[in-house]
Amino acid sequence: MYKMVKALFKQKRQGRCAFRQKTSESLNHKVTDYFSVRKSIRRTKGEVLEERKRLLEYALKKGIEDGLEVGVFATKHFQKGEFVVEYSGELIDVNEAYRREEVYEQDETTGCYMYYFKYNEQQYCIDATAESGKFGRLVNHSRNGNLLTKAVMVDGVPRLALIAKVDIKRDQELLYDYGDRSKESLVHHPWLAS
Repeated sequence: MYKMVKALFKQKRQGRCAFRQKTSESLNHKVTDYFSVRKSIRRTKGEVLEERKRLLEYALKKGIEDGLEVGVFATKHFQKGEFVVEYSGELIDVNEAYRREEVYEQDETTGCYMYYFKYNEQQYCIDATAESGKFGRLVNHSRNGNLLTKAVMVDGVPRLALIAKVDIKRDQELLYDYGDRSKESLVHHPWLAS
């Protein structure tokens, strides 16, 4: 074998190609010569892309929006104790609030953005259900939120301010504790517990 290899090396460039071909044929073997063939369960890129396309079409046809939340994010830095946004809406008495809640319950397409609070020993409610373009009504719940609510009397009318509980960085989601832990609320809205 040594003489054959030495002779092949002395050949010109074309001969080298012949050497490579001969040695690769004689020295290299297929993996299947030593191991049995088994079918892979991995899918091709085309199959994966086709499945994604079908799932996308299905989601669009069905109008699926699972796993989404509307949120409000800071576009600047807020220091602890600084005013961030007002929870604004229509100030109504508690009896009117209960009446409206019953109406809102009948319509599944309408949310309920009622905020009950006490100020100077009197119960109030701000109904922010109507679309207003104001961000305060869209701030999400978290028991460990970065905002606090504070009732403030302005021109004889109580208003709700959302104040930074901690320093809030730009692009951080704004969150506050809705505070409602009643059994009925937790049955209908289990996310209030977290």
